[in-house]
Parts: sequence; structure tokens; C-alpha cells
Amino acid sequence: SLVCNSIGTISGLQAAIDRPDLWEGVMSVNPNFRELHVAKSPAFMQPATTLVQKVLRENGKPLFDSLAKHETVKKILEEPYFDASQVTDELVNVLLSPLLTEGSAEAVFDTLSYSAGPLPEQQLADEKLKAPVWVCFGEKDPWTPPKRVLALERFASVERVIPLSQVGHCPMDESPGVVNPIIVDFVKEVSA
Repeated sequence: SLVCNSIGTISGLQAAIDRPDLWEGVMSVNPNFRELHVAKSPAFMQPATTLVQKVLRENGKPLFDSLAKHETVKKILEEPYFDASQVTDELVNVLLSPLLTEGSAEAVFDTLSYSAGPLPEQQLADEKLKAPVWVCFGEKDPWTPPKRVLALERFASVERVIPLSQVGHCPMDESPGVVNPIIVDFVKEVSA
């Protein structure tokens, strides 16, 4: 089984589509809907978005280096967390460490600049997706639109959509006592 968070949902669903023989199910925790995707942005915005993405990819390293600091990362993380007290120094360090390695700026800008490829809804509609899918999401997540998450119930592969109150984008950090049992139940059910 695959358990994915945010943008990892795209990778998890694609893995289940490409290799259905390997995966018994996909659990998405706060799926990312890629709001900069060309299919979702107005046509008049696409040239500006493409230009900004190109500039960041080609010249963004100094900006990245100036932002890859403990206090900056902490402030950025506090936005999607409903309970900002869960943004501990340990969490910041766990996420900051890989950002300080060679090639990390390029990887981050590639992720932010990826405006093509499949959207979660397209993947969930793919007939090759045979794995059952569960989705849970923090209702207080400013980055994941609740209506869009709840609308995933319309796909045959989606067995459950579970809203989680009083948590944001990373409920597995904010409320592991709530999220971990859901993940365990998912794994048990799809493995049965």
C-alpha cells in the first residue's frame, strides 16, 4: 500500500496506475490539486506563470538560498498548520536538512514549475487505476480546498473521504493519534 501526502498523491496514484500489480491501495493525506496547472489557471495567466517559473528555474538559486533558513522555513510551515505549536524545531530541522543539500534548489523549482502532467481527478478517473483509494484531509488546511476534496467521492476508486477537524495540511504531524489509526485501518482493509 502507498500512503502519500500533498504533492506525493500525484506520484502515489501514478505508481498505482503504472504498476497495479505492486500496490493494494493508495491513501492520500491532504492531496495537492496543483493550482498552477495549465488546466486550472485562466489562459491569460499562463504566459505570466510560465515566465515566473522559467525565471525561478534559471535564476532562483540566490532567492532559494536566502529562504532556506530555519526561521523562514518555520514561518512558511506555520501557514498550513492549523496548530502552529506543532511546527517544532525538530520538524523544521527534518525538513530543512534536505533543502541544504546540493541540487535541492533545482528540485524545489522543478516541483513548483511543473504545470503539466496529470491532476488527481484525471488519475482517479483512469480505468487502469484498480487500487482502492482513501483520502483524509485537514478541514483547516488553507492549501487544500475542502469542496474539491469532498468531490473526489464521485470517483469509483475512492472508497472513503475522511474530513479531519481542527488540523491543517499535515494532519499526520498535527494529530497523529487521529491519523495513524485511519492509516492502520486502511492498510488492514486493503490487505485483507
